[in-house]
Amino acid sequence: MKTRKVGTFTLGALLIVFGVLFLLRIFFHNLSYIFIFKLWPIIFISLGVEILISNFLQSDENNTLVYDKTAFVLIIILSFFAMGMAITEVCIHYANVQISPF
Repeated sequence: MKTRKVGTFTLGALLIVFGVLFLLRIFFHNLSYIFIFKLWPIIFISLGVEILISNFLQSDENNTLVYDKTAFVLIIILSFFAMGMAITEVCIHYANVQISPF
């Protein structure tokens, strides 16, 4: 009996995609956090696509489909961490604008 985990590929792909977006934000300030956060539905779309592909490819009855709960939890935790870091940067920038006399 073979076991397939759903969510592992999506976690890896999303880490790469959002990591690249946040890295690009460092170098290109025109790329706003608002635009990056508007891409959050990609998480659900990619998980749904992975589930559909896994179910479609699971033609053998000896295969079982298992959801990778750790990957789902990590996606949620890392999403909140990224949002928290972005909010912190916005607050620091706003505080510097308010304090600076120029």
